[in-house]
Amino acid sequence: MSVPRLDVVLAVVGALRADGLVAAVGGSGLLVALGLAEVAHDWDVTVDAPTSSVAAALRRGGLDFRDGTERGGVYASDARYVIDGGDHDIDVLVNFALRGPGGVVRLPTVVTGCWRGLPLADPEVWARAYRLLGRAAKATALERREPLTS
Repeated sequence: MSVPRLDVVLAVVGALRADGLVAAVGGSGLLVALGLAEVAHDWDVTVDAPTSSVAAALRRGGLDFRDGTERGGVYASDARYVIDGGDHDIDVLVNFALRGPGGVVRLPTVVTGCWRGLPLADPEVWARAYRLLGRAAKATALERREPLTS
């Protein structure tokens, strides 16, 4: 199993929690935490809150970030704040949403467990996200709770 270092993502989650915000780790980090994948290259953290509240929490936590929000294509989150984790990035997805065939699909932050001190997102929410992103193998792995095959 290979994951990026945990110190910065734990600081991100801690900063958000300190301001009363609920955060959850999804993406490839969720897949690794559930034993469905061997490698995560970065961390995806979702949080449902006003963008100004999330930015303020990150600043109070002493975390430098840049706005990497994408306004076109499939991405429809209110903001994507990118934090340098050294050898990887941490994406903080504020009010996570993607565009699907029927319009914008909101993907709520729901914590379903904990792994190495990180709150884990709802696998069903991330399966839906991966379907919208055209990543069927990852969606199926989450839906069936079966490891990805190479």
